[in-house]
Amino acid sequence: MCITKRLCLLAAAMLAVAAPLTPVRAAAQTKPNIVVMSDDADEDTVPRGNRIFNRVIHELAEVMNVHGYNVYDETAVTMIITKQGRVRRRDTELIDVARAVQTPPLDVIAVFQIYASATKSPWADIVRPNIRIPGRLLNVRTGQQIAAFEVSGLELAPLPQGCDRECLLERVGGEAKLVAGELAQALTLKLSGFILPAQGANAVGGPAPLSGSVTALAPAGDAQGCLNLPTAFVIRLNGFSTSEVEAIEEYLRAFGCYPQYRPIRSTASQAEYWYETRADSARLSRNMQLMLEHMGTAGQVSFAGNTFNITKLATR
Repeated sequence: MCITKRLCLLAAAMLAVAAPLTPVRAAAQTKPNIVVMSDDADEDTVPRGNRIFNRVIHELAEVMNVHGYNVYDETAVTMIITKQGRVRRRDTELIDVARAVQTPPLDVIAVFQIYASATKSPWADIVRPNIRIPGRLLNVRTGQQIAAFEVSGLELAPLPQGCDRECLLERVGGEAKLVAGELAQALTLKLSGFILPAQGANAVGGPAPLSGSVTALAPAGDAQGCLNLPTAFVIRLNGFSTSEVEAIEEYLRAFGCYPQYRPIRSTASQAEYWYETRADSARLSRNMQLMLEHMGTAGQVSFAGNTFNITKLATR
């Protein structure tokens, strides 16, 4: 069977699988899993575990949770794999920890810092707190920066006279919570805009397949299954011939929700690709299984982390 005909059959089968998805259900597509973490390596930042820190991280998580995102507590998802209570951590450690979590798989890290100080007026005995909270969103799998925002420069209420440490922690903590809410609103809005596919002919299906008669997994402009965070997977082909690898490349381009892929390495027995897509891992895994069936090739599809291993099962 020629590759064009196979692609047509594959596209039809995949559309049949996707058919039960209504626009209403598509709109309720699962949103990314988020973990909120603090980069407090700078000695001038409020350290992890401080009373002000706790109010900020709880507010960030709550606002994102209210907006429909799946927000996970860092301690709860990492307590088995890493030592708890560490402070003054750099972003390299945060990223490594987030990537090591497998259940649940984390998609986005919300990293923030808290800078808090107090300024005395040069004209009166008035002291005002100053709070600056920068934050950013990182794609766990790819390291891509999704968004960055900073809330600062707000004129906060002056501290009462004789404000001791307890008073300072409570007053600054309350103001910091409000600032954190503003930051969370901005980051959530930026994340929503990043997830929603752009309008246009190639917004969902990516570059057109090789044959004009081949339809992508979801029609252009259709949100079915393509409202996920743009992410990337490594696809590793083992034991396929050169002609089979070329055929698989055509299948990869025929899948919907796909903007591009890039070859990473190629040998006589193995080919490896960086595959960018808006489809989730479950959908992509089903596509791979259907691809092997339509190629008439016995093989296994395994997935871990962000890597798909597709191995041809050779027989005598």
